[in-house]
Amino acid sequence: MTHQNRFIFGSAVLTAALAFPMGASAQTTIYHFGDLLSGNGAPTQLDFATLSATVSGNDVLFTLDAQNLDLFDGKQPFIGALAIDGDKVGGLGGVSGDSPVSMANGGGPNGGWEFRFDLTGKKKDRLVDDESVSWTWIGGAGHFSNIGAHVQGLDYGGTTSAWYQTLAVPEPGAYAMFLSGLAVLGVSALRRRRLGG
Repeated sequence: MTHQNRFIFGSAVLTAALAFPMGASAQTTIYHFGDLLSGNGAPTQLDFATLSATVSGNDVLFTLDAQNLDLFDGKQPFIGALAIDGDKVGGLGGVSGDSPVSMANGGGPNGGWEFRFDLTGKKKDRLVDDESVSWTWIGGAGHFSNIGAHVQGLDYGGTTSAWYQTLAVPEPGAYAMFLSGLAVLGVSALRRRRLGG
């Protein structure tokens, strides 16, 4: 059984799918990276990666998919880190995919966020276009509010990297439900008007 919850934060709409498999509950939020936080000259809005965050118990399973990095100017843009605005608690487990993941201090624009998940390795392993990586933040549930992506390998004059924040967007089904609800309200109002009520 799956339920859809929508939360509105400013202009961003979050859609969370709540699934209840065999008595356990898990909440998944899909984030799209897109709004520039820092990096003069870099695109102000560009949908270049998707982050799925599934909260299960005390843990968070992240899956980061890089796409459209080729829309940036630069030789080979890559996602070097995800900065976390929250608490540095717990540990790291279950890393799989196209880049390494480690926990490091600091991050975000001007280094002001609590910590980061570093996505680069010793042999220039990194998350590039059309690649994906998954990991579990053990004990991380409820300990973060914002996530920022560090895109490196850019070429915008003197700007070689930029930070972007995530905006969670509704799934297509949420739009359909919203439009269906509006149609029902419209028919009800027209019917009341015809009946004189």
